[in-house]
Amino acid sequence: MENQEEANTGQHSIKWGIILGLVSVIITLIIYLIDITMMVDSYMPFVLLIIFLGITIYAGRDYRSKIGGYMSFKEAFLNAFVILAVGIFIGTVFDYILYNFIDPEIIPILVEVQMENTMKVMEAVGGGSNTEMIDGMAEGVEKGFSLQGQALGYLWKLVLCAIGALIVGGINKKKNKEEEF
Repeated sequence: MENQEEANTGQHSIKWGIILGLVSVIITLIIYLIDITMMVDSYMPFVLLIIFLGITIYAGRDYRSKIGGYMSFKEAFLNAFVILAVGIFIGTVFDYILYNFIDPEIIPILVEVQMENTMKVMEAVGGGSNTEMIDGMAEGVEKGFSLQGQALGYLWKLVLCAIGALIVGGINKKKNKEEEF
């Protein structure tokens, strides 16, 4: 018989959310040690998205197997959303600590690299080089590393978590054909 603790969706989701958060911290530390400018590369969110969704799908299938092999879309969605929300929260807290306490000197470097990337994109699409606009954008990017900026970023990430959880919920749901009739 299943252990009641193993079949508890909240505990399972939080456990896997913590695992996802630790993976996020490890990835951030590896990038920090290799090349901090990779943190603001345009491809990095897609790499993290694939890793996070992969872990969330695996965790959902693990939970589904523990509860008997079947899971409704609602259960799969909630499981995935909690995993993503907890994992990304841990990653966001670590990012704030890294940027503001461990190594605050990297903020100007990251702002400069992100502005250079933005300028390249603007030039590629025919945008001008309005210095007032660029200075305003740089200030906005720098504010993104503050507590308020990280908190607002987390709220936006929760919206993306919901979208990711919808996808994962659709992948992980499995109806019991015998119970339908």
